[in-house]
Amino acid sequence: MAATTPRQAAGKSNKFKSAAGAAGAAAGGFVGAMGQSFVPPVNIVFNRTQNVGISGGGGGSHFILGEPVFDTTDDVRHYCNQLRAVMIQAAIEMAMAAKILEARLAQALPLPGENAIQTRLRAKKVGWKLKRAADGATASAKNAVATYAAFQREYADLIRPRPQQAASSNPFRF
Repeated sequence: MAATTPRQAAGKSNKFKSAAGAAGAAAGGFVGAMGQSFVPPVNIVFNRTQNVGISGGGGGSHFILGEPVFDTTDDVRHYCNQLRAVMIQAAIEMAMAAKILEARLAQALPLPGENAIQTRLRAKKVGWKLKRAADGATASAKNAVATYAAFQREYADLIRPRPQQAASSNPFRF
């Protein structure tokens, strides 16, 4: 009777038993050459990262939101909306990280001759810088919205063409 492996004892068959034995034997060494060889479990993971961007710009674009294309009014609106969404998410993450960092640093051991209040003040100074970065991301999101509003205001004539007047029946003559 053949010896059962822990996997077989748990009710799972070893489909690749002969392949594992061949792989172990091919690996060489006296352990691999034995009948049912020992082959350590090996996991191979392939992570394929394709930086396509949100707008689907692909290729060799180094832009987070994809290559900016401003051919139509919808392109400008889409880019500004995507920029606003990214910056709001970044602002939220940075604000949370600032609070977490501040709390973590406040728990650090105080310097010699320093009391707990001074430790918390030092932590607050460090966290404040990250909070300022979050405020900058919020300002970027606001300015992305303002960009589209300014575009609509400044280029309203191109967006909504004025109705053309009918040609007059008696044209101007010199």
